[in-house]
Amino acid sequence: MISFKRKAAFAFAFLLLIDLIVYLTTRAPVVQFIDSGELAVVCRTLGIAHPTGYPLYTLLGRLFCLVPVEDVVFRVNLMSLLFTCCSGAILFFALLVIGRDFLQRAEGHSRFVIWPALLTCLIFSLTPTMWSQATSNEVYSLNVLFYSLIILLVLLWRSSRKAAVGERIFFLLMFVYGLSFGNHMSTVLLLPAILYISTATLGKRLFRPRRIVFIVTLFLLGLSIYLFLPIRSAQDPLMDWGNPEGWAEFKRHVTGWQYQVWMFAQSAGELGSNLTNFIRLFFHQFPIYLLPLSLVGIWRIFVCCRRILAFLLVAFLGNVLYGINYGIPDIEPYFLSSFLANAVFIGAGLHFVFQIIADSRIRRRLVHVILALFVLLPLILLKKNHFEADRSRDHFAHDFASNIVRSAKKDAIILTNVWDHYSPWLYLRFVELKRPDVSYLDTELCRRSWYFDYLRQNHDGLYRISENEIKKFLTEVHPFENRQPFDPQVIERAYVGMFNGFLDKNFRSRPLYDDLIGGPKIGGAYLRVPEGMVLSLRDSLGYYPYEFPDLELRGVLDEDVHRDDRTLFNLKRYPFMIDLRLRFLSDFKQEEEAEALFRRYEPLLTQPLQ
Repeated sequence: MISFKRKAAFAFAFLLLIDLIVYLTTRAPVVQFIDSGELAVVCRTLGIAHPTGYPLYTLLGRLFCLVPVEDVVFRVNLMSLLFTCCSGAILFFALLVIGRDFLQRAEGHSRFVIWPALLTCLIFSLTPTMWSQATSNEVYSLNVLFYSLIILLVLLWRSSRKAAVGERIFFLLMFVYGLSFGNHMSTVLLLPAILYISTATLGKRLFRPRRIVFIVTLFLLGLSIYLFLPIRSAQDPLMDWGNPEGWAEFKRHVTGWQYQVWMFAQSAGELGSNLTNFIRLFFHQFPIYLLPLSLVGIWRIFVCCRRILAFLLVAFLGNVLYGINYGIPDIEPYFLSSFLANAVFIGAGLHFVFQIIADSRIRRRLVHVILALFVLLPLILLKKNHFEADRSRDHFAHDFASNIVRSAKKDAIILTNVWDHYSPWLYLRFVELKRPDVSYLDTELCRRSWYFDYLRQNHDGLYRISENEIKKFLTEVHPFENRQPFDPQVIERAYVGMFNGFLDKNFRSRPLYDDLIGGPKIGGAYLRVPEGMVLSLRDSLGYYPYEFPDLELRGVLDEDVHRDDRTLFNLKRYPFMIDLRLRFLSDFKQEEEAEALFRRYEPLLTQPLQ
C-alpha cells in the first residue's frame, strides 16, 4: 500500500513536470511589448526599475543573469517560469492542507485529497493570465508566488495543533509578508485579510507588547530589502529610475506617485465598465462550467471553516475593488490574487465532489469514468488557451525596435513617446549592444528629472549642447516633483522649449527622426518625411531619396501566431508607415519607386492584421 506522502510526492512531481513542459515550449524567445526590455536591462546591470522599484525581483534577476545558459532574456524569462511553477506547487500543498485538515470527513478517504489538489493546480496553471506570467519576464510571477505562499502559511498556522509550531509559522508569515512588498506593493491589498485572520485567531493575544514587537521587527526585516534602492542609486547605475538616493525621491519612487493619477479617479460609468471587464476576464480564466465547483467550494469552506472563507473572500474582493479603480490598460495581472483565491474554491469544490463519489455505492468502473471526465478539465483548458498563451514565435517587439533603428542613418537621434517602442530598444542597446551610434530618447521620460542623469551618462554630447535649456526645465519641474505649488503651463513651455532648442542645435550635425505618436508639439517648425519606420525631420519641402530597409517581419502575417490588442496596435504601424512613404513618393511623381515599394510589401499593405 503506497503511503499518502508518497502519493502526494508523485502528484507534486507530475504537476511540476507538466508545468515545466507547457511553459518551456510556449515561452517568449525575446523581449515583448511591455516592461520586458527595461526589466531585463535592470536585472542585467543591477539598476533601479520603474516605480515601485522591485528590489527583490531585481536582485533575483541579477542572479539568474549569471546562469550560463542561452541569452539574458532567456535567463530572466526562466526566472519567471520557475516562479510560476513554484506558485502552482505551493497551491498544491495549500489544497492538501485544506483537504486534510479542514474539509476531510473520514480518514479513509485521504487518497481523494490528492486528485482534487492536482487537477485544481493544473487548471490554475493553464489559465491565460497565470500562463502569461510564465512566458515573459514580469514582476507578477514572483507576486503570485508570494500570494500562494501567504495563503499556505495562513492555512498551516490555522491547522497547527502545537502552539509553539503555530507561533513560529505566524511569525514566518509576518516576515514573508514584509518581504513580499519588496517585489510589488500591491501585496498591501492582502493587509485587510491578514489583519482579519490574525485578530479572529488570536484575539487580544495579538496585541501583547512582546508579540507586537516581534511582528513589527520581522515585517520591517522583510521590508528592509528596499534599502537596495538608495544604496544602489548612489552608485549611479545605468538605469537609475527616480534616482531614489534622498528621502523625498525614495518616497516618491516606492509609492509610485506618478501612477497615482490613475488610482481611485474613475467615474461611476468607468467603474461599471471596469467591473464588467473584470467579470469578462474572470470567465476567460475560469469558463462558466467551472462556476458550480467554485460555488460548491465556497459552501464547503463556509461549513467547515468560516474564518478561512472570510480570509479568502476579503483577499478576493479587496483585490477586485482596487483593480477596477486603477485605470491602466494592462490590468490583468493585478487580479491574480483573486484568481488564486478562486482556484482554492475550485479545489474545495472538487474535493467535495470526489468525496461524494467515494461515499457512493456506484460501481468502480463508473467511478473511473467520472474521474476521467474531471481529468479532461485541464486538458480542455490546455487546448482552449494554448494559442493565446503560446509566445514561442513572438518576435514582434524585438523586430519592431530593430526595424526602427534599421530605418535611421548613422549617428541618428530618434525621439519617441511610445514605451512599447522604447523598452525593447533598451534591451537591444544595452544587452545585445546593437547600434551604439544611435541616440534614442523617450520624450515622456524627459518629463522626469532623473532621466537627465541617464542622458548625461550615456549621451553626454547631447546633454552638454542643451545644458542651459535642461537646467531651466529642471528648475520649473522641481516644484511639481516635490509637491510644491507649480504652474503646469510654465512647465510645459520649458519642456517644449527645451526640446525645440535641442532639435535646432543638432539639426545640422546629426540626422533627426521622429517616432512620436501625437501632434507635432515638439519640432513643429520641421517637416516630417516618412523614411522606413520613422519620420525624418527636414527644414524644406522636397523629394529626399531614401533606400527603404528590408524590414524583419517574423510572424507579422502568420495567422497562427497570436497577437493581443497591444501587439496588434503596434504592428499596425508597419502598413501605416509604408503607406505614408508611398503617398510621399506619389506626391513627388516617383511612381517607379512607389510601385517597387508596393510590390515589396504588398501582402502587408493588402492583408489586414488580425
